[in-house]
Amino acid sequence: MLKISEMAQLANTTRRTLIFYDEADVFHPKERSDNGYRYYDYDQLYDLLFILGMKNLGLPLEKIKGLQNNSSTEVMDELLNIQKTIDGKITELSKIQSVVSKKVGEGEQLLIQPYQPVIVKRPKISFWCSQKSVSCTDEEIAELFGSFYKELDALALMDGNQSGFLTDLPDANAKDYPDASFRVIKECSTNNSGKAMPMIEKPAGEYAVVKVGNGTDEVCQGLEKLEDFCQKGNLKINTDLWQMNDNSVLTNRGGSDFIFLEYQLKNK
Repeated sequence: MLKISEMAQLANTTRRTLIFYDEADVFHPKERSDNGYRYYDYDQLYDLLFILGMKNLGLPLEKIKGLQNNSSTEVMDELLNIQKTIDGKITELSKIQSVVSKKVGEGEQLLIQPYQPVIVKRPKISFWCSQKSVSCTDEEIAELFGSFYKELDALALMDGNQSGFLTDLPDANAKDYPDASFRVIKECSTNNSGKAMPMIEKPAGEYAVVKVGNGTDEVCQGLEKLEDFCQKGNLKINTDLWQMNDNSVLTNRGGSDFIFLEYQLKNK
């Protein structure tokens, strides 16, 4: 059993809120001791999170109580309307996040000099992604790139959102780069194809970043500089190499003239 303070911490709320919900007949403890202490079961967390979520959407407590205790068609319609509202808010916030991210990226492009590694904070971004490559030949890159955007939507190629490749390359090892497998990625936005597409998330956090020319030799040079930069700074990096285009004009091998090589730093 959980004490009231433990339940509040688990649900990221306050002890006072749980007392208020109990007194308002919205959410009761599983047990109450003789001296008045409230105790909760772990299974109650899900009901509590539902209540807190509905409250954050602005629903009054009486409406929330009705949603909890009734399974009628009317209540289901209400829940579907709430879900639609949530989806709308997520879509709106995603668009705002995309605009802010783009503005931040444009500013960084002016500050980051080619082949000079730096540490940069990146926001969380979701991407559509292709299947994995088999090799890095120009022919396969073109085929993978073409089939990916055919599956996604023709308009996605021109919408200006972030794009690039996600490459499996531990330790920024330049020698392994030519044979490393990769996926084509495109920031989630335009997709009018009506087809379900696989998605992948680039986590928020600090990244070791270097700007390089778009070519195998240039990428390998940048990887060597990144590896040296991380070793000197005692920085630990994840295995995923994010190769991000610096603009939406693609000129070579599915990329822009300059690209950013990015590795997320591991928490120390």
